[in-house]
Amino acid sequence: MQITSLDLPTSVENLDARQAELPEDMEIEEVTTGLKCWRNSLNNFFVMRLHRTADPKKRSQDYINMVKSKIDLATFLREYELHWEALEGKPVYSDEFSREYHVARSALGWSPRLAVARGWDFGLYPACVFAQLHPFSRLLVLREMVGIDIDTERFIDEVARLSGQWFPGATYYEFVDPTGRNRAGTDGRSYTRLLTAKPLQAKRITLGLNAPVARRSSVIDFLKANVKGQPTLLIDPSCEYIVKGFGGGYMFKYLKGTLSPKPDKNIYSHIHDALQYLCSKIRGASLSLDQESHKTIVEPRFGNRIPPPNGLPQKQISGGLAYGR
Repeated sequence: MQITSLDLPTSVENLDARQAELPEDMEIEEVTTGLKCWRNSLNNFFVMRLHRTADPKKRSQDYINMVKSKIDLATFLREYELHWEALEGKPVYSDEFSREYHVARSALGWSPRLAVARGWDFGLYPACVFAQLHPFSRLLVLREMVGIDIDTERFIDEVARLSGQWFPGATYYEFVDPTGRNRAGTDGRSYTRLLTAKPLQAKRITLGLNAPVARRSSVIDFLKANVKGQPTLLIDPSCEYIVKGFGGGYMFKYLKGTLSPKPDKNIYSHIHDALQYLCSKIRGASLSLDQESHKTIVEPRFGNRIPPPNGLPQKQISGGLAYGR
Protein backbone atom coordinates (compact mmCIF):
# COMPACT_ATOMS: atom_id res chain seq x y z
CA MET A 1 0.00 0.00 0.00
CA GLN A 2 1.25 3.47 -0.90
CA ILE A 3 -0.36 6.83 -0.29
CA THR A 4 1.00 10.06 -1.68
CA SER A 5 0.22 12.76 0.86
CA LEU A 6 2.55 15.68 1.32
CA ASP A 7 3.01 17.27 4.73
CA LEU A 8 3.30 20.97 5.35
CA PRO A 9 6.58 22.18 3.84
CA THR A 10 8.70 24.24 6.19
CA SER A 11 10.84 26.11 3.66
CA VAL A 12 10.53 27.80 0.31
CA GLU A 13 10.62 25.31 -2.55
CA ASN A 14 13.38 25.52 -5.15
CA LEU A 15 10.87 25.81 -7.96
CA ASP A 16 13.47 26.06 -10.73
CA ALA A 17 15.05 22.75 -9.70
CA ARG A 18 11.66 21.04 -9.53
CA GLN A 19 10.67 22.35 -12.96
CA ALA A 20 13.97 21.11 -14.43
CA GLU A 21 13.20 17.62 -13.07
CA LEU A 22 16.76 17.08 -11.87
CA PRO A 23 17.65 13.95 -9.88
CA GLU A 24 17.46 14.53 -6.15
CA ASP A 25 19.95 11.92 -4.96
CA MET A 26 22.95 12.77 -7.17
CA GLU A 27 25.58 15.49 -7.06
CA ILE A 28 24.86 17.96 -9.86
CA GLU A 29 27.51 20.28 -11.28
CA GLU A 30 26.47 23.46 -13.09
CA VAL A 31 29.29 23.88 -15.61
CA THR A 32 27.85 27.09 -17.02
CA THR A 33 24.47 28.69 -17.55
CA GLY A 34 22.20 26.10 -19.13
CA LEU A 35 24.64 23.18 -18.79
CA LYS A 36 24.42 20.76 -15.86
CA CYS A 37 26.24 17.46 -15.43
CA TRP A 38 26.05 14.49 -13.08
CA ARG A 39 26.99 10.82 -12.90
CA ASN A 40 24.19 8.29 -12.53
CA SER A 41 25.06 6.24 -9.46
CA LEU A 42 22.98 3.28 -10.67
CA ASN A 43 24.72 2.62 -14.00
CA ASN A 44 27.73 4.98 -13.77
CA PHE A 45 26.63 6.87 -16.91
CA PHE A 46 27.80 10.47 -17.23
CA VAL A 47 24.83 12.74 -18.01
CA MET A 48 24.85 16.24 -19.53
CA ARG A 49 21.71 18.37 -19.55
CA LEU A 50 21.89 21.13 -22.15
CA HIS A 51 19.18 23.78 -21.87
CA ARG A 52 18.40 26.57 -24.35
CA THR A 53 19.79 29.14 -21.90
CA ALA A 54 23.30 27.90 -22.70
CA ASP A 55 22.95 30.10 -25.80
CA PRO A 56 22.81 33.79 -24.73
CA LYS A 57 20.64 34.56 -27.77
CA LYS A 58 17.93 32.19 -26.51
CA ARG A 59 17.55 33.58 -22.99
CA SER A 60 15.39 36.61 -23.68
CA GLN A 61 11.63 36.79 -23.29
CA ASP A 62 11.41 38.06 -26.87
CA TYR A 63 12.97 34.82 -28.10
CA ILE A 64 10.60 32.72 -25.99
CA ASN A 65 7.58 34.63 -27.27
CA MET A 66 8.78 34.21 -30.87
CA VAL A 67 9.19 30.44 -30.52
CA LYS A 68 5.88 29.97 -28.70
CA SER A 69 4.06 31.84 -31.44
CA LYS A 70 5.13 29.17 -33.96
CA ILE A 71 4.52 25.93 -32.06
CA ASP A 72 2.05 24.57 -29.53
CA LEU A 73 2.84 24.82 -25.82
CA ALA A 74 3.38 21.08 -25.33
CA THR A 75 6.06 21.04 -28.03
CA PHE A 76 7.70 24.15 -26.59
CA LEU A 77 7.83 22.62 -23.11
CA ARG A 78 9.29 19.40 -24.43
CA GLU A 79 11.82 20.76 -26.95
CA TYR A 80 12.90 24.01 -25.31
CA GLU A 81 12.30 23.55 -21.58
CA LEU A 82 13.05 19.80 -21.34
CA HIS A 83 9.70 19.39 -19.62
CA TRP A 84 9.05 15.69 -20.14
CA GLU A 85 5.56 15.61 -18.66
CA ALA A 86 4.33 17.13 -21.94
CA LEU A 87 5.85 14.30 -23.99
CA GLU A 88 2.85 12.28 -25.18
CA GLY A 89 0.01 14.74 -25.70
CA LYS A 90 -1.42 18.21 -25.28
CA PRO A 91 -1.82 19.60 -21.73
CA VAL A 92 -5.48 20.14 -20.85
CA TYR A 93 -4.76 23.62 -19.49
CA SER A 94 -1.97 24.52 -21.91
CA ASP A 95 -3.17 28.09 -22.51
CA GLU A 96 -4.38 29.02 -19.01
CA PHE A 97 -1.89 27.68 -16.45
CA SER A 98 1.38 29.38 -15.53
CA ARG A 99 3.61 27.75 -12.93
CA GLU A 100 5.21 31.07 -12.02
CA TYR A 101 1.80 32.71 -11.53
CA HIS A 102 -0.44 29.97 -10.11
CA VAL A 103 2.00 28.11 -7.80
CA ALA A 104 2.97 29.81 -4.54
CA ARG A 105 6.68 30.20 -3.84
CA SER A 106 6.27 29.15 -0.23
CA ALA A 107 3.81 27.18 1.85
CA LEU A 108 0.25 28.48 2.08
CA GLY A 109 -1.23 28.60 5.56
CA TRP A 110 -4.84 27.69 6.26
CA SER A 111 -7.39 29.93 7.96
CA PRO A 112 -9.42 28.45 10.88
CA ARG A 113 -12.01 31.18 10.16
CA LEU A 114 -12.88 29.53 6.84
CA ALA A 115 -14.28 26.11 6.02
CA VAL A 116 -12.05 23.52 4.34
CA ALA A 117 -13.41 22.13 1.08
CA ARG A 118 -12.44 18.61 0.02
CA GLY A 119 -12.80 17.48 -3.57
CA TRP A 120 -13.07 13.72 -4.16
CA ASP A 121 -12.57 11.29 -7.01
CA PHE A 122 -12.86 7.53 -6.66
CA GLY A 123 -11.56 4.62 -8.68
CA LEU A 124 -8.12 3.23 -9.52
CA TYR A 125 -6.28 6.15 -7.91
CA PRO A 126 -8.64 7.62 -5.29
CA ALA A 127 -7.83 11.27 -4.84
CA CYS A 128 -8.67 14.12 -2.49
CA VAL A 129 -7.80 17.80 -2.78
CA PHE A 130 -8.06 20.28 0.12
CA ALA A 131 -8.83 23.96 -0.52
CA GLN A 132 -10.29 27.11 1.02
CA LEU A 133 -12.38 29.76 -0.72
CA HIS A 134 -11.29 33.23 0.39
CA PRO A 135 -13.05 36.57 -0.16
CA PHE A 136 -13.42 37.69 -3.79
CA SER A 137 -13.62 34.00 -4.78
CA ARG A 138 -9.89 33.38 -4.40
CA LEU A 139 -9.34 29.62 -4.18
CA LEU A 140 -6.25 28.42 -2.31
CA VAL A 141 -5.39 24.77 -2.97
CA LEU A 142 -3.59 23.64 0.17
CA ARG A 143 -3.02 19.88 0.10
CA GLU A 144 -3.53 16.81 -2.03
CA MET A 145 -3.72 13.06 -1.51
CA VAL A 146 -3.43 10.44 -4.25
CA GLY A 147 -3.95 6.78 -3.41
CA ILE A 148 -1.79 4.09 -5.00
CA ASP A 149 -2.63 0.40 -4.54
CA ILE A 150 -5.18 1.15 -1.84
CA ASP A 151 -8.90 0.53 -1.65
CA THR A 152 -11.30 3.43 -1.18
CA GLU A 153 -12.26 2.56 2.39
CA ARG A 154 -8.67 2.64 3.62
CA PHE A 155 -7.99 5.78 1.61
CA ILE A 156 -10.90 7.53 3.34
CA ASP A 157 -9.46 6.46 6.70
CA GLU A 158 -6.18 8.14 5.78
CA VAL A 159 -7.97 11.31 4.64
CA ALA A 160 -9.72 11.47 8.01
CA ARG A 161 -6.45 11.00 9.89
CA LEU A 162 -4.45 13.57 7.92
CA SER A 163 -7.32 16.06 7.90
CA GLY A 164 -7.11 16.13 11.68
CA GLN A 165 -3.36 16.73 11.53
CA TRP A 166 -3.39 19.38 8.81
CA PHE A 167 -6.59 21.26 9.74
CA PRO A 168 -7.43 20.57 13.40
CA GLY A 169 -10.95 21.61 14.38
CA ALA A 170 -11.92 22.61 10.84
CA THR A 171 -15.42 22.45 9.35
CA TYR A 172 -15.39 20.41 6.13
CA TYR A 173 -17.47 20.45 2.96
CA GLU A 174 -17.23 17.61 0.46
CA PHE A 175 -17.46 17.99 -3.33
CA VAL A 176 -17.60 14.58 -4.91
CA ASP A 177 -17.82 12.65 -8.14
CA PRO A 178 -21.60 12.52 -8.80
CA THR A 179 -21.36 8.86 -9.79
CA GLY A 180 -20.15 8.16 -6.24
CA ARG A 181 -23.72 7.86 -4.99
CA ASN A 182 -24.24 4.82 -7.23
CA ARG A 183 -20.84 3.17 -7.39
CA ALA A 184 -20.06 0.78 -4.54
CA GLY A 185 -16.99 0.06 -2.45
CA THR A 186 -15.79 -3.41 -1.53
CA ASP A 187 -18.46 -3.82 1.15
CA GLY A 188 -21.35 -2.85 -1.14
CA ARG A 189 -21.92 0.64 0.24
CA SER A 190 -21.89 3.60 -2.15
CA TYR A 191 -18.87 5.86 -2.01
CA THR A 192 -20.94 8.74 -0.63
CA ARG A 193 -22.19 6.44 2.16
CA LEU A 194 -18.58 5.58 2.97
CA LEU A 195 -17.86 9.28 3.43
CA THR A 196 -20.66 9.66 5.95
CA ALA A 197 -19.54 6.66 8.00
CA LYS A 198 -16.81 6.61 10.62
CA PRO A 199 -14.11 7.80 10.84
CA LEU A 200 -14.72 10.66 8.35
CA GLN A 201 -18.42 11.24 9.17
CA ALA A 202 -18.93 13.78 6.39
CA LYS A 203 -22.00 15.95 7.02
CA ARG A 204 -22.06 18.29 4.00
CA ILE A 205 -21.79 16.56 0.63
CA THR A 206 -22.29 18.30 -2.71
CA LEU A 207 -22.22 16.44 -6.02
CA GLY A 208 -19.93 18.06 -8.57
CA LEU A 209 -20.84 18.58 -12.19
CA ASN A 210 -20.72 15.45 -14.33
CA ALA A 211 -20.23 17.04 -17.77
CA PRO A 212 -16.44 16.99 -18.46
CA VAL A 213 -16.38 20.20 -20.49
CA ALA A 214 -18.32 22.14 -17.85
CA ARG A 215 -16.04 20.80 -15.12
CA ARG A 216 -12.89 21.86 -16.94
CA SER A 217 -14.43 25.25 -17.70
CA SER A 218 -14.96 25.84 -13.98
CA VAL A 219 -11.22 25.36 -13.38
CA ILE A 220 -10.37 27.59 -16.34
CA ASP A 221 -12.59 30.31 -14.86
CA PHE A 222 -10.41 30.28 -11.73
CA LEU A 223 -7.16 30.16 -13.73
CA LYS A 224 -8.02 33.10 -15.96
CA ALA A 225 -9.39 35.43 -13.29
CA ASN A 226 -7.37 37.65 -10.97
CA VAL A 227 -7.98 39.91 -7.99
CA LYS A 228 -5.96 43.13 -8.27
CA GLY A 229 -3.29 41.27 -10.19
CA GLN A 230 -3.19 38.30 -7.80
CA PRO A 231 -4.17 34.82 -9.05
CA THR A 232 -7.67 33.66 -8.22
CA LEU A 233 -6.36 30.07 -8.11
CA LEU A 234 -3.18 29.67 -6.04
CA ILE A 235 -1.61 26.26 -5.36
CA ASP A 236 0.64 25.23 -2.49
CA PRO A 237 4.01 23.97 -3.85
CA SER A 238 3.55 20.71 -1.95
CA CYS A 239 0.73 19.66 -4.32
CA GLU A 240 3.05 17.78 -6.64
CA TYR A 241 0.48 15.83 -8.65
CA ILE A 242 -1.78 18.83 -9.21
CA VAL A 243 1.13 21.01 -10.35
CA LYS A 244 2.62 18.34 -12.62
CA GLY A 245 -0.84 17.63 -13.98
CA PHE A 246 -1.29 21.29 -14.88
CA GLY A 247 2.18 21.22 -16.43
CA GLY A 248 1.31 18.46 -18.88
CA GLY A 249 0.75 15.22 -16.98
CA TYR A 250 -3.00 15.80 -17.27
CA MET A 251 -3.30 15.75 -21.05
CA PHE A 252 -5.16 14.85 -24.20
CA LYS A 253 -3.17 11.91 -25.54
CA TYR A 254 -2.38 11.23 -29.17
CA LEU A 255 -3.91 8.00 -30.48
CA LYS A 256 -2.56 6.96 -33.89
CA GLY A 257 -1.68 10.56 -34.62
CA THR A 258 -5.06 11.95 -33.58
CA LEU A 259 -5.61 13.92 -30.39
CA SER A 260 -8.11 12.19 -28.10
CA PRO A 261 -11.19 14.27 -27.16
CA LYS A 262 -10.95 13.06 -23.56
CA PRO A 263 -8.05 13.51 -21.10
CA ASP A 264 -5.91 10.45 -20.60
CA LYS A 265 -6.71 8.38 -17.51
CA ASN A 266 -3.47 8.35 -15.56
CA ILE A 267 -2.19 9.14 -12.09
CA TYR A 268 -2.66 12.88 -12.69
CA SER A 269 -6.21 12.70 -14.02
CA HIS A 270 -7.87 11.59 -10.77
CA ILE A 271 -6.59 14.45 -8.63
CA HIS A 272 -7.58 16.86 -11.40
CA ASP A 273 -11.04 15.32 -11.59
CA ALA A 274 -11.31 15.90 -7.83
CA LEU A 275 -10.27 19.53 -8.32
CA GLN A 276 -12.87 19.93 -11.07
CA TYR A 277 -15.70 18.61 -8.90
CA LEU A 278 -14.70 21.12 -6.24
CA CYS A 279 -14.33 24.09 -8.60
CA SER A 280 -17.61 23.32 -10.37
CA LYS A 281 -19.74 23.88 -7.26
CA ILE A 282 -17.76 25.72 -4.60
CA ARG A 283 -18.70 29.23 -5.70
CA GLY A 284 -22.39 28.45 -5.30
CA ALA A 285 -22.02 26.70 -1.95
CA SER A 286 -22.68 28.26 1.44
CA LEU A 287 -19.46 27.47 3.29
CA SER A 288 -20.48 28.53 6.79
CA LEU A 289 -18.68 27.26 9.86
CA ASP A 290 -20.32 25.17 12.56
CA GLN A 291 -22.74 27.22 14.66
CA GLU A 292 -21.21 25.83 17.83
CA SER A 293 -17.94 27.61 17.06
CA HIS A 294 -19.68 30.97 16.84
CA LYS A 295 -21.42 31.50 20.16
CA THR A 296 -21.50 35.09 21.36
CA ILE A 297 -20.13 35.45 24.88
CA VAL A 298 -21.41 38.46 26.82
CA GLU A 299 -19.53 39.64 29.90
CA PRO A 300 -21.60 39.50 33.10
CA ARG A 301 -23.50 42.61 34.14
CA PHE A 302 -25.01 43.18 37.58
CA GLY A 303 -28.06 45.24 38.30
CA ASN A 304 -30.13 45.95 35.20
CA ARG A 305 -30.88 42.93 33.02
CA ILE A 306 -29.50 43.19 29.48
CA PRO A 307 -31.73 41.75 26.75
CA PRO A 308 -30.11 38.98 24.73
CA PRO A 309 -28.81 39.96 21.26
CA ASN A 310 -30.76 38.96 18.16
CA GLY A 311 -33.61 37.57 20.24
CA LEU A 312 -31.59 34.59 21.47
CA PRO A 313 -32.73 32.91 24.70
CA GLN A 314 -30.98 33.72 27.96
CA LYS A 315 -29.06 31.09 29.84
CA GLN A 316 -27.79 31.73 33.38
CA ILE A 317 -24.24 30.42 33.83
CA SER A 318 -21.98 31.15 36.80
CA GLY A 319 -23.17 34.68 37.35
CA GLY A 320 -22.95 35.66 33.67
CA LEU A 321 -25.04 35.29 30.54
CA ALA A 322 -24.10 33.25 27.48
CA TYR A 323 -26.05 33.47 24.27
CA GLY A 324 -25.97 30.81 21.58
CA ARG A 325 -28.06 28.51 19.50
